[in-house]
Amino acid sequence: MRRTLKAAILGATGLVGIEYVRMLADHPYIKPAYLAGKGSVGKPYGEIVRWQTTGNIPKDIANQEVKPTDPKLMDDVDILFSPLPQGAAGPVEEQFAKMGFNVISNSPDHRFDRDVPMIIPEVNPHTVTLIDEQRKNRDWKGFIVTTPLCTAQGAAIPLTPIYKNFKMSGVMITTMQSLSGAGYPGIASLDIVDNALPLGDGYDAKTVKEITRILSEVKRNVNEPEVNEITLDATTHRIATIHGHYEVAYVTFKEDTDVRKVMDSMETFKGEPQDLKLPTAPEKPILVTTQDARPQVFFDRWAGNPPGMSIVVGRLKQVNSRTIRFVSLIHNTVRGAAGGGVLTAELLVEKGYIDKR
Repeated sequence: MRRTLKAAILGATGLVGIEYVRMLADHPYIKPAYLAGKGSVGKPYGEIVRWQTTGNIPKDIANQEVKPTDPKLMDDVDILFSPLPQGAAGPVEEQFAKMGFNVISNSPDHRFDRDVPMIIPEVNPHTVTLIDEQRKNRDWKGFIVTTPLCTAQGAAIPLTPIYKNFKMSGVMITTMQSLSGAGYPGIASLDIVDNALPLGDGYDAKTVKEITRILSEVKRNVNEPEVNEITLDATTHRIATIHGHYEVAYVTFKEDTDVRKVMDSMETFKGEPQDLKLPTAPEKPILVTTQDARPQVFFDRWAGNPPGMSIVVGRLKQVNSRTIRFVSLIHNTVRGAAGGGVLTAELLVEKGYIDKR
């Protein structure tokens, strides 16, 4: 019989932290046992958290005391989820991994370490073997695994069946990203109300860099072109929605490509989480809609089962014989962050990197 795994959540009162709490509250074998915070240590979780997500705070969790981010107090923790902010996360995660903790990070600090996997479980699950190299290189028993930027996932997941099956030559992406992607309290109202706020060249570049790495790790049915031969660019913006990143992609090909075949590849796409029937795996990672006015952020961000774990793709169009367009919508704090982290943990359990006995 599978034993219950105890999870610690760093930054448990943040926007991604609360999604971890919500999703793990009813998980069949991973339980939120240690809620770590900074300014709220010693107080009941339910009294200090801003519960800015669906539903209510689970009663058995509301009374848990918020505790310090101290590995010495976490002897019985099996999995550590880290949605800490950039800069702060890196040294903390390394400290925990050195002490033998299994760290799943939503932070960018280790995404491009050569021996750290950056995982979307349906896309590149085979890269978990980098953990073996990481442990050997760094001489530690624990590990760090990262999940990609939510924006990168919103493009990379629907691009995966395209890159896997067709001779893609270029992608131009434009994003409209929700406020929750900037954390709480977020962006000043005078910057975002009545405005579309460009996120700038740096954010554009890291989006492209992450998508490029993800696609480079896809197992393909066609051999060309290589990802470094593809023209890939992104223009990113923040808009005044709460959750849900909306992305428009124009994809070009080296040969005539039928949009209906591209649509079929998306509709039938699945990965190891679906084959393994992992608890947090949606039946369909990509839900394709043919309604002309969908996806819409308000109506579609919670798509899938579990809610928010599917990418919704629509507005597919044959622009010309070698160009298609599609729109994608990802729930950035669920599939793009906490949900992706939980699904990664489930995969690591099945692969034997986290003890399930």
